[in-house]
Amino acid sequence: MEHSQQVEQDASYCNWHPTVETRLSCSQCGKRMCTQCLVQAPVGIRCRECGRAEKMPTFDVQPSYYARAVGVGIAVAIGGGLLWALFNLFLGGIPFISSFAALAMGYGAGELISVSVNRKRSKGLAWIAGASVVIAYVISVPADSASWNPFGLILVGLAVYMAVARVK
Repeated sequence: MEHSQQVEQDASYCNWHPTVETRLSCSQCGKRMCTQCLVQAPVGIRCRECGRAEKMPTFDVQPSYYARAVGVGIAVAIGGGLLWALFNLFLGGIPFISSFAALAMGYGAGELISVSVNRKRSKGLAWIAGASVVIAYVISVPADSASWNPFGLILVGLAVYMAVARVK
């Protein structure tokens, strides 16, 4: 009988579900919570209020960063496309040299956009980087008619992948 009275005295109820008994409490504020209300955090269990997920600063991309990325993406697309076209025009006769131009374009586009937005990462930035490579490719096509072959398109795909990987 004494044991059951001890259990009744130790029983606490969830702060958000007053009919649910619990022995769990938030590691930050100490509020009681049930298993439905807990949030697993790297430092223990937290209540709903203390355990709210916040975006990591790397993935918190403000609209001003997107505007900056679009500006850099347009510059990279035009400038890179013209450089890519010149590269193909003067060195296009050398086998596989356009492969290096494509891969350099992808890496360069991704890196320049990444640096311009303080190394932030997001899907939107990945779309901008990928689009800048595709636009640069379209600009460079008149200088290298052989780039429409399957190998050339695979290289463009790899260049887009490299650009996206830098900012996603």
